[in-house]
Amino acid sequence: MLLFFLGTAMQLRAQYAFFPNSGTVTYERRFHIVNFLKRNYLNKVDLDTWDKMYVDNVIKNGPNEVVTKHTLSFFNQETLFESTKEDYPSNYSAALRYLPVFNESKTYVNYHKGTFQKLLPFGADELLLADSIPTVRWRYTDEYRNIAGYECRRANGLVQDSIYVVAFFTNQIDIPGGPELVQGLPGLILGVSIPTLNINMFATKVELTNTPVSSVLTKKKKVVPENKEQVTKKLKATVYDWYTEEKFQKQMSKVLF
Repeated sequence: MLLFFLGTAMQLRAQYAFFPNSGTVTYERRFHIVNFLKRNYLNKVDLDTWDKMYVDNVIKNGPNEVVTKHTLSFFNQETLFESTKEDYPSNYSAALRYLPVFNESKTYVNYHKGTFQKLLPFGADELLLADSIPTVRWRYTDEYRNIAGYECRRANGLVQDSIYVVAFFTNQIDIPGGPELVQGLPGLILGVSIPTLNINMFATKVELTNTPVSSVLTKKKKVVPENKEQVTKKLKATVYDWYTEEKFQKQMSKVLF
């Protein structure tokens, strides 16, 4: 009888286990600026004098790493990722110029529809990229880590078939989302490391709410959604005269990351 009641209690506990589907995750993103500049700029033989002076100045007077905060709101199968507006140190501005992803952007994802929208800075204007969710190729590992109170499993993935990422996801929150467009795992991603970009982003807090996610990313009526090809064409026309093809593709990785 005792074994029967114990077994029944365990079944009831499993049956009524709480898996939240609405809340907000706060992330802390660390961009190791000095390591990034040394790897991607100072070792270039064709780096011109002006660029070298600018990079040297950032390394000498800027921070070793840039720490920014971001939030991911989730509701059912929708997410909204955005930057937190804060008064950062004055020497961050020069360092953020080299950030390999857009700092001021918003990304809305609808997993029911398999689509996303991303609001991008475009000079004094904005662009709204709307397209299907890109595929990330994942491979699971047996490494686990506790992040913000949630047990997370590690997976290694490829974004855009070239950018290697390490992600930690929890199946306690049944949403295949994560920061920006790093997604596609059976649970919410609470930690991301991108070695080639010298970026680490880990959750510091998870707050459970019952607030729907808004898909409205801008108040400007003239900003209309455009697909990847249209956004690429606009960006390329803007920077065509002074960007090489290689440099332009690096800029596009910021858009699609």
